[in-house]
Amino acid sequence: MRKRDKIKEIFESFITALEDYEPERLQDLLADNVQSDFSTIGSYQNAEDLIKALVWKGPKMNVSRQHILNFVCRTNGDIAQQSAYVMVLTGIDDGKFLYSFEYGGKYVMSYTEIDGEWKISAIKYDLDWEKGNTAFAKGWKLLDYKLYAGHRAMICSEFDSPWAAIPENDEELTDEEQIIENMFKYSFGLDNCDFSLHHQSYTDDVVFYAGDKVMEASARHLINNFKNTAHKEHALEHAIKIVDIEINGDEAVLYGYRVEPHRLGSKNLNRDTMHQSFYSAKYKNLLRKIGGQWKMYELHYQPGVFFEIDEEKKHYIDNI
Repeated sequence: MRKRDKIKEIFESFITALEDYEPERLQDLLADNVQSDFSTIGSYQNAEDLIKALVWKGPKMNVSRQHILNFVCRTNGDIAQQSAYVMVLTGIDDGKFLYSFEYGGKYVMSYTEIDGEWKISAIKYDLDWEKGNTAFAKGWKLLDYKLYAGHRAMICSEFDSPWAAIPENDEELTDEEQIIENMFKYSFGLDNCDFSLHHQSYTDDVVFYAGDKVMEASARHLINNFKNTAHKEHALEHAIKIVDIEINGDEAVLYGYRVEPHRLGSKNLNRDTMHQSFYSAKYKNLLRKIGGQWKMYELHYQPGVFFEIDEEKKHYIDNI
């Protein structure tokens, strides 16, 4: 098993323990001296204190779902750096009404191989959005919409991103995996205002289509457009479900759905719709392999809320 695949399993175990409200199960995943910085619950210097802090302080819930998106992992010897976005639905279904609390945020995790086992050595988490009954999240520090990130940011992409922490990945990725990682580099750089990283995902002559219209027709103008957007919102979060990838030599097309459960337009979350996955836009992005690196040269963004029925319970929701 590749290192990245093992770490993907560990991160899913981490998220599953939180989903099940059983943080004590994290003990085997964490290094004893794990350093953790959560915008919601504070900072801790060891596993014991972190596990205590992660105990759910709100009422007992009978609805709990966590979806993982934008997973990236880079490795070098006995260290690894991994990022992911996680969308959470939690609440109480009393048989007549759904009382819900939803939130989403970004994780950056550091791993170290200790005596042949991978352990989480550092965690950084930034809450990006919240919706619903915030009283359920008793004791959490929630968002102050006057501030960048809505709080003191825990993640600094220029130091913490997988690409900054591990510039040279020591495991070979397939073309498909490289294309996916490139898409998530686009999101991570954009959402953390690391525009140098973001720019690495596409060519200088990139064209961005919003529907049938050209929104921007160069990297310079696209970056300035996104900077303007970043100034208007406390936080950006471009979580993307990868739907399909088509590769033909040095050309490729990536299809994806944008995941924004807090922006449903005329749609509503309730007992009848809580098993639906809502999306706010579709991507069709064209890529070319240039100097051994996949880069986007056209981005086609089609906004509009739609949904799919969750046919199976899974944490990693990408189709591939």
